Amino acid sequence: MGGVELRKPDKKYDVDARGKDAIKEDPEAIRHYEEILSDWCTTIEEYLEEKQTEQNSGGADAGPLTEVEYWRRRMQRLTNITEQLKTKDCKNVILILTSLTKGGEGSSSNSDSSMFALLRRWKQIDVKITEHANEAKDNEKYLKTLEKFIEPLYQSQPLQIIDTLPALMNSIKMIHTIARYYNTTERMTTLFAKITNQMIINCTKYITKSGRPAELWERNPEELVKHFEACLKLNEAYQEQYRLTKDRLLTMPKGKQFDFNETQIFGKFDLFCRRCIKLIDMFSTIFQFTALASHNLEGMEHLIKDFNRVIETFKSKQKNDLLLYQNNKFDRDYVEFNVKISDLEGALQQFINQSFENITNIENSLNLFDESSQSYLKHSHNAP
Repeated sequence: MGGVELRKPDKKYDVDARGKDAIKEDPEAIRHYEEILSDWCTTIEEYLEEKQTEQNSGGADAGPLTEVEYWRRRMQRLTNITEQLKTKDCKNVILILTSLTKGGEGSSSNSDSSMFALLRRWKQIDVKITEHANEAKDNEKYLKTLEKFIEPLYQSQPLQIIDTLPALMNSIKMIHTIARYYNTTERMTTLFAKITNQMIINCTKYITKSGRPAELWERNPEELVKHFEACLKLNEAYQEQYRLTKDRLLTMPKGKQFDFNETQIFGKFDLFCRRCIKLIDMFSTIFQFTALASHNLEGMEHLIKDFNRVIETFKSKQKNDLLLYQNNKFDRDYVEFNVKISDLEGALQQFINQSFENITNIENSLNLFDESSQSYLKHSHNAP
């Protein structure tokens, strides 16, 4: 959205060219000035009222920098309105119309009551402009202090972000404690929610690397699991720092508290992490079966084929991004995947037992146990 441009008086009603007295005696000029002032009132009122819509224009997944940018842009636009009103043309409109309500000078195409109502409306808007400009300036000042703490959310990896969280939380606490305008529950909750959004975006990019969701199937499962685990640690550290800050504020009962809706703040990240936990389990299973297949144990070929078939079936059903944590279809397919894997594990255990029964050589038995049973037991231990 561009800046607010206030309509200027027509040149034929220029005060400097015709003089104030001539303008005040011209009903058409006065009517034009009233239209101008009424237009200003409507334009400015619409801008002041649409602030919430514009503030949320970044969408449901907007990050915290949109908050900083919004108040910076708003301050600039309100300053621009104020500067326009200081120009000679704008000042003349107000001066001429105000003078007509004092001592009955001149004439107007509208009734005195209409003129008074218009000027009263303008005075109220003029006060609002000052109030909103002060608010925007104050909010921009405090949010600007957050920028260096927010930057890692956009530039760093999850485990690196963890180290910056105490400073970020301390800065937010400062804003909540001393800012004149920004320290409302609604605004602070919005700020925290946008920080959460950016953490999820950061984690998604960290996991996918190239940004291609399909790439997850091509990656080393063991490496992928480590990336998922880093995201879990970030969420855990984020909530821990929030609650540490909240507890410190409770020791100062007369001060402002962190009494925000924590579900609104952390709910999306918790949902994202629940998806990560399921993916950790799934890719751990893939890693362990792949490791087992690499040993080329005689008689296991049909089990490996069945396993590959289970994976391909799951992949064909999950054509969308695995990290779309709001998609419930994944959860249904994941349950079906685990049922099939459980059947395969039963068959694998049966294969191991039969192999031991058929092997008389102790050394061969130990080799089989080392190559197959440990992989199975590892998965059985890790599975939720």
